[in-house]
Amino acid sequence: YDGVIRVITHYDPDGLTSGAIMVKTLLRINKKFHLTIAEHLSKEIIDELTKEKQYNDALFIFCDMGSGQIEHLINNDFNAIILDHHQPNVKEIEVNRILQLNPHIFGIDGAREVSASGVCYMVAREFGFYDLCVLAITGAIGDMQHKPFTGLNRFILNEGREYRYLSIIKDLIYHCYDMPIWESMTYSTNPYIKELSDKEACLKFLKNLKINPNKKELTHEEKQKLTSALIFYRKPEDFIVDRHIIKHKINDAYYLSELLNACGRRGLTSVGIGVALEDDECIKIAKETFMEYKKELIEELKKVEPKRMKNIEYFEGKKGMVGIIASILVKDKPVLGYHEEGEKVKVSSRGNKDLVDGGLNLGRVMEVAKEFGGEGGGHDVAAGASLPKVHLEEFLKKVDEMVGEQLKSKVLNSL
Repeated sequence: YDGVIRVITHYDPDGLTSGAIMVKTLLRINKKFHLTIAEHLSKEIIDELTKEKQYNDALFIFCDMGSGQIEHLINNDFNAIILDHHQPNVKEIEVNRILQLNPHIFGIDGAREVSASGVCYMVAREFGFYDLCVLAITGAIGDMQHKPFTGLNRFILNEGREYRYLSIIKDLIYHCYDMPIWESMTYSTNPYIKELSDKEACLKFLKNLKINPNKKELTHEEKQKLTSALIFYRKPEDFIVDRHIIKHKINDAYYLSELLNACGRRGLTSVGIGVALEDDECIKIAKETFMEYKKELIEELKKVEPKRMKNIEYFEGKKGMVGIIASILVKDKPVLGYHEEGEKVKVSSRGNKDLVDGGLNLGRVMEVAKEFGGEGGGHDVAAGASLPKVHLEEFLKKVDEMVGEQLKSKVLNSL
């Protein structure tokens, strides 16, 4: 294709890394392109792109979206490539003028084994651009597919190690961030330790251990002291992690995913793309944005008091924060967070591995929003929905009922 290629991608870390992989790939093969970042590939956005398409028969590349909206794209005769990892509505590689690369079509679990950035990397590596594996790994971490890396993610990880673009070390999660230890602990949300989420409390905690709170790297002895003290709050595996050191100006994949998440949540998506592309000014802005976002997130976490139903918990929160707060709060029940936007509510739902192993599939549950004049879907462990706010109460009752049926069904099948 010789015209301007329209790349449309999502605003979360996986979407931003997907977009950056495609931008780098298209630049290197001398293609003209125009990148757009969207929150959702809604019918309204597809209608806008359809109007744009009427002026020239552009080639569209949809990253981290498209498989769930493929019927709308077919109906509007899009010339498109879909690089997605969400459950596809049509399990075919070629439909009309659309090429669809989706792991689910090939029997690969897109919720655990590869994210959209991994799918985009599989395209980039066909041109020999193996260095872009670091962005694929970052996107997978952003989509919580790294505990542990399996399937195609493991293949990409090993390829990155083979070509010396990344390495792995066991370390404190607080060392992922390029900041003093007190800051990385105080503003950590993974793990979130409420008792240490206050500056003064954290400084006192570290000084009692005779650890300089302004140090960025601790000695082996200091790490041991800190680990022994932290096990009173959390399990060791919550703060002793595999760190993925990458060939990038932000040399830790987890920290890079956190910066991209903050940019996406704050609406600074172009800055996020700049960070992924290693622009110094964008990196500076992203680091400042990250600290602002984390401070606000910690304050919001302290305020949230979820309401309990029989099978779920739910709360109202701030836009850009409900998803991550829901994931932090998940224990024995799925958690839904929502915020209002005009006459609509946007819902983020989160589970965990134990709940999914017990039969939970939030992607299927969120699809029930269609019954209430909305739309929804996603993965088994994380999904979202949008619907008129007048139907929120009915929607929550239906979700509670469906989650109960899913978890009960798995128990009955195991008997």
